Amino acid sequence: MGLREKDLEINDSDIKQYSDIGSVERKIKPSSDFASEVMDYYMSGEKLTGAKLPINVFDNKFRLRPEELTVLAGINGAGKSLFASQCMISAMEQGFKCLSVSLEMSPKSQLARMWRQASLQVEPTMEAGLQFTKWSNDKLWFYDQHGTINPKTLVSVLRYAYDKLGINIVLVDSLMTMSMNSDDWNGQKQVVQSLANTARHLGIHIILVAHARKGQSIKDRLDKWSVSGSSDITNRADNVIILGRLFNEPDDAYLSLCKARHFDGAEMDLDLKLDLASMNYYHDGQLPKGVLTTPAKGGIMGELDRVALNETINENIIRKTKRPLIPAMGSAPYTQSVRP
Repeated sequence: MGLREKDLEINDSDIKQYSDIGSVERKIKPSSDFASEVMDYYMSGEKLTGAKLPINVFDNKFRLRPEELTVLAGINGAGKSLFASQCMISAMEQGFKCLSVSLEMSPKSQLARMWRQASLQVEPTMEAGLQFTKWSNDKLWFYDQHGTINPKTLVSVLRYAYDKLGINIVLVDSLMTMSMNSDDWNGQKQVVQSLANTARHLGIHIILVAHARKGQSIKDRLDKWSVSGSSDITNRADNVIILGRLFNEPDDAYLSLCKARHFDGAEMDLDLKLDLASMNYYHDGQLPKGVLTTPAKGGIMGELDRVALNETINENIIRKTKRPLIPAMGSAPYTQSVRP
């Protein structure tokens, strides 16, 4: 028996029935809905999409994938921000667009460090600075604010950066700048969950810098249980990377990929070296490569004397000649002194 015309009529009660269906019911789907995604996963290498780390031993094991949150942790002075900066330069070289939301370091200091890492020069020349400015145009943005940020404001910034600038990778440095107390574990859990949800919703990758627990010795190798604050920081992250300095020698360091939720067998510990001139980490003698054409000067890369590690750089490479640099996100271009 066919449908009668009245059977096709939609009344108010029908509409209300569907409007009252909760989000849980709407998310229950048959397995066949995901078959094509799984086929891509196995047949097309989908699991290796995303930005490679600057340490090439990870190339076929781990990537900074879209829709994921990575926690990068270590003690103070371990070089977390250095490695995050190196990751962003590597990602830009692969065609990704990056945003740095660092509430602990000014855009000026971040950019000065990037000049050094990209040029492999202990004191970048004017030519190197101008090359990096041109090379990173439309690839790199900074959120120009110092101190703290409200978590809701941060999410708004990320949505703006994605919608208007096409950002793929975001560095948030650090968790403790989120307008909450260090012992507010519930607040930390909510922030990390919010960032994980935002990464998934926008299809971006977020690197969140976190600190190690107080009392950790610089001589101890850390693991994911060493991260300061709530255990939900690492539980709710997709990936956890621990970076440490051994300080047996000035350039001894290590990296531990201790959680990689979607990469079977990717977890590993690596001994690293830090080129104290260019401020780049490297592994097993595979020296970092510059992205500019200017010659390397200083440290291992330039075969000159090493210089002391200065994570903040500040005024060490600065002189009085003014040149325009990359504008911070949401502000007009500004000027910065650089060494000619």
